[in-house]
Amino acid sequence: MGKPFGMSMLSTPRGKAFAPANDRHIYLLWIALVWAGMIAGFLPDLGRYIAEKPSPPLILHLHGLVYFIWLTLVTGQIALIEVRKPMLHRRLGWWLVGFSVALVPLGLVAAMVDMTRAAAQTPYHPEFLGLEFQSLAVFSILLTLATRMRRDLAAHKRLMILLTVSFLDPGTSRAWVTFSPIHPAGAFGWWVNYFWGNAAMVLAMMGWDLWRHRRIHPALLVGGALLAVGEAVAVALEFSPWWHVATARLVAAWGWAG
Repeated sequence: MGKPFGMSMLSTPRGKAFAPANDRHIYLLWIALVWAGMIAGFLPDLGRYIAEKPSPPLILHLHGLVYFIWLTLVTGQIALIEVRKPMLHRRLGWWLVGFSVALVPLGLVAAMVDMTRAAAQTPYHPEFLGLEFQSLAVFSILLTLATRMRRDLAAHKRLMILLTVSFLDPGTSRAWVTFSPIHPAGAFGWWVNYFWGNAAMVLAMMGWDLWRHRRIHPALLVGGALLAVGEAVAVALEFSPWWHVATARLVAAWGWAG
């Protein structure tokens, strides 16, 4: 029986390329880079977050904790494959899928609460919700694709790494603000500030595929394109006056600041 409609375009090409032995340990490096981006951004920003007045509500603490647990679980799943415990990996996999699904409504609520808190401050940028919404949408699609492709190891693993990359920008954007000496203006500058880390990860993964396998895995091409489309949507919304008006009304209607 063939793969479901649309899934075949993500499949690993036939042949020796992308054999598990040829990609051994690279997933550990990729997830380590995701951790590095998060730590580089959030660790220097932790003092500011703790000192916020009024103090951040419980929902924001919970959101951060749940995401940390999720990233730890994804890392653990990668480690189980590295130590050759695929059966345990599979048994825990569906629990991780369920946990991942829970991140979407939690992330949506946290985004709305955080923006409602920001409404009392100046300047106020409700249009930033466009980035939050597209990130949750792209995450949901990548999670679905990664789950559907779970029997195709090379495709599944790349999609899972891209799943973590879809939530990388909160860390790497903070790192850019903290450490970068340049801050370009305009739409391109905004994209660089928020998505440079995502782009660097996808390019690094593509570079590995080209060096190791002489071609880019189809799942990586599709997943990378999905991330790029989401980023383009976020940029377009950020600089659209109608979106500012719409999201300001949405935040006012929401009203709950935690």
